[in-house]
Amino acid sequence: MFLLEELRKIRKQKKIQKLVIFVDMDGVIADYRFGEGKNIENNIKGVYINKRPIYTTINNLKKINEESWIEMYILSSCFYKEQAEEKTKWLRKYAPFFNEKNMFFTMNNNFGDRKQAKIDVIKRFLESNDCDFVALIDDTHEILFKGIQQLGEKFIPFHAITLID
Repeated sequence: MFLLEELRKIRKQKKIQKLVIFVDMDGVIADYRFGEGKNIENNIKGVYINKRPIYTTINNLKKINEESWIEMYILSSCFYKEQAEEKTKWLRKYAPFFNEKNMFFTMNNNFGDRKQAKIDVIKRFLESNDCDFVALIDDTHEILFKGIQQLGEKFIPFHAITLID
């Protein structure tokens, strides 16, 4: 699997003992359909619980999760508490290898803040946890670039496409 091999190369190169990987949901492990933003903004029930799972990425993440030196977390944006609850239920059903204590949902009232909110979660995590490096797998380039700019050398960005072989 491509991403796992890349992670192993990076581990050797940077002498990483522990890597924390944050994984976005929408567009990475759950389908994001263009145009569904209004349903999300209006908190329409069932938007998240009914998303199509992307099994290729889920199965690859499951393999990555088996590595003893990697700890995986979910980092996903929501507008409302009910959306975080739906996402948690979805994860229990389709990706139960994610521990519920390793799920972070940013709560925002507009799309602009969500990008910075994810980086802020990772910043706080780095400040309060013992880990060598933090990776983020996301489908939004702007978030990945913000991570590079704000988190520096301890941050390893990956676009969602790296999960597809």
